[in-house]
Amino acid sequence: MIKLNKKRIPIVGGLLAAAAILLLFSLIQCRHSKMSLTSIFSETFRNAAPHFPPEPFSTDTFAFADKSRNLILGHDNAAWRTFERKLLACSASDTATVSIVHIGDSHLQADFFPGELRRCLHRTFNRTQPARGLIFPYTVAKTNNPATYRVAASGNWTSRKNLDQQCAGLGLSGIEVATADTTATISIKLIDSEKLGYGGNVLHVFYGAEAGCLPPVPQVTAPNGCDPANVDTARFCITWQLPRHTDSVALAFPYVDSLHPFSLQGIALTTGKGVEYHTIGVNGARVASYLKCDHLTAQLSALEPDLVIVSLGTNDSYMNRFDSVGFCAQLGQFVGGIRKAQPHCAILLTTPGNNKFKDKTLNTNAVSCANAIRSAAQNLNCCVWDFNAIMGPPDSLDLWNEAGLITSDFVHLTRSGYKFQARLLMDAIVADMVEFNRSFSDN
Repeated sequence: MIKLNKKRIPIVGGLLAAAAILLLFSLIQCRHSKMSLTSIFSETFRNAAPHFPPEPFSTDTFAFADKSRNLILGHDNAAWRTFERKLLACSASDTATVSIVHIGDSHLQADFFPGELRRCLHRTFNRTQPARGLIFPYTVAKTNNPATYRVAASGNWTSRKNLDQQCAGLGLSGIEVATADTTATISIKLIDSEKLGYGGNVLHVFYGAEAGCLPPVPQVTAPNGCDPANVDTARFCITWQLPRHTDSVALAFPYVDSLHPFSLQGIALTTGKGVEYHTIGVNGARVASYLKCDHLTAQLSALEPDLVIVSLGTNDSYMNRFDSVGFCAQLGQFVGGIRKAQPHCAILLTTPGNNKFKDKTLNTNAVSCANAIRSAAQNLNCCVWDFNAIMGPPDSLDLWNEAGLITSDFVHLTRSGYKFQARLLMDAIVADMVEFNRSFSDN
């Protein structure tokens, strides 16, 4: 068992800190070369400069937020360091890639928290046009859709999600829409207000079907067409190679009928280069909700994650009595499924923030759930980011509300709150990289 390192890691997001990371790696790689220290530093600084901001991401200072707890606590250091190396390589190479999958509930579905984290990752580490990653047409399922892409649909559709009693055969997204209507269509258009050029040149469509059965393959409309479909029945995934980076695709379903409907379980635009960050969120989801998704493990393997972030626990503990033993057992089963999909990926568990019940009494189970997740992380050999501890004591919730960081339901953060949360996590990741490489150089 790896001993938990509780040493405080300073929050670092600056240019010189980033250059220092790359410099250390360069020194190690060039130890036996004839390159001078000056030339190594100049090249490293040049590579780092376009990607690292001059300030920490979370520049906001709120006395009630305990930034001293903004740490990545490591239990699986080998997998985490492998992830960090791949992430760092993306800032120096046009061909390096790293895949991150983030799974959660309503805190993720609206894309405020993951949207900001995505922007931070791409602005910091990406050298190429960034992939948008996994998305879902929530509008077709009559639930809230992220504002970062528009969905248009025609025809008749039904929907299911992992909170329903009848949800056998669901997959990675925890939600699906299905049609037997030959006139049905779905189109996706990315909205890139940050001018980062989101899109992809590889289209993946995840579907639901009996194992080994071929689905009625959709027709794809994309700029300049696409190559023939490649159907992976083991991963319940259909893939098309697109001729160029695109921010819009449309699907038609002319081959469906009542006996052969098409069950759409997710759409991903990827590039195979740079940071690929995929997010999955279902309002109200618990750990047990995703355990009901039969195709989750198979479809997760198609994304080949180097890191899986699990942000669940709010709905598991939003009740009068919280069963920490049962929760940890379910979390262990879920982590086991992730490792079955990708045995050597890093896993980061995050804790739910403090919250209040509808009658505005404090939900003390949130702290119990955070304690359970920390304990599970150690037992399951995962890393953990303790947002609950960063928020401060439960009675600081009123201060979060007064600062405009949490909504009047005292469960969901505001857009500013989610932005703050994402930047804290980004700072923790970058600071951990700096601290590890400082320790490595000292030794």
